[in-house]
Amino acid sequence: MNIEMTTITPPMASIMLQKNTENRKLDNRHVQFLADQILSGKWQNNGQTIVIADDGTLMDGQHRLSAIVKANKPTKLGLCTGAPKSAMSTIDNGKLRSTTDILTMNGWPNASLVASALNFLHRFDHNQVLAFHKKMPNAAIIPAVKSMANKVDINWLSKTVYKTSLNTRLKRSDLFCAFYLIAVKYGEDCLIEFSDKMNNGGDYSKSPTMVMTQIVARMQAQGRVPHRAYYFTMLLRGFDRWLNDEEMNQYREKSVVSDMQKYSKKYNTYINW
Repeated sequence: MNIEMTTITPPMASIMLQKNTENRKLDNRHVQFLADQILSGKWQNNGQTIVIADDGTLMDGQHRLSAIVKANKPTKLGLCTGAPKSAMSTIDNGKLRSTTDILTMNGWPNASLVASALNFLHRFDHNQVLAFHKKMPNAAIIPAVKSMANKVDINWLSKTVYKTSLNTRLKRSDLFCAFYLIAVKYGEDCLIEFSDKMNNGGDYSKSPTMVMTQIVARMQAQGRVPHRAYYFTMLLRGFDRWLNDEEMNQYREKSVVSDMQKYSKKYNTYINW
């Protein structure tokens, strides 16, 4: 085998892709993400190589090569040629690093909570919030969390979330995502007042800050498992009503999808993905 750093041009990538006959299905969204990384100058070499078998078959690298073609920009990559074709089934068999793993390795506190929030907010920004099987690309994690930290004090937000979760039994990841969006749009002082009211049992009759906690307690007592985005959208609905001094009686699960569409237009994460 021969391994070297090579500047791969779009025509070279196209020729290699002609031998992409035995690979997994191409993920066009990932190709677009990598192309955007190349064009924006965020592309990073991490030591992974394009792998070509001894018979010319492309064994690994179809997404990177497709991104070079899509971006139409030469990119420097590691290139391994002459690999035994019989080894193809062993590629990508290692344990993938999770968002939590990457945050922990880079010294970010509350890594598990922040990781869950990042993956959810990534889907929120890309109109894929209900695609719970999707996670954000690993290359975007550290730039994204730094972008988030420029908007809100993550340690303070995490402490606020933990306290509110204990008092309301709302899921921490839902609280983190909703509280982050509120803090970015309306400021930390507004979020402090809202969370304090939730922690202290509301501030007027049928206040959302009191009713939301009652809804959660009632659902848990009945053993009901709500829609996975239920608490998140309920929090944003409740905040909007609280902001206008409006009452809240209940929150129906059929409202989740329509509310998600509404709030995706109203709120912006302002995270540099």
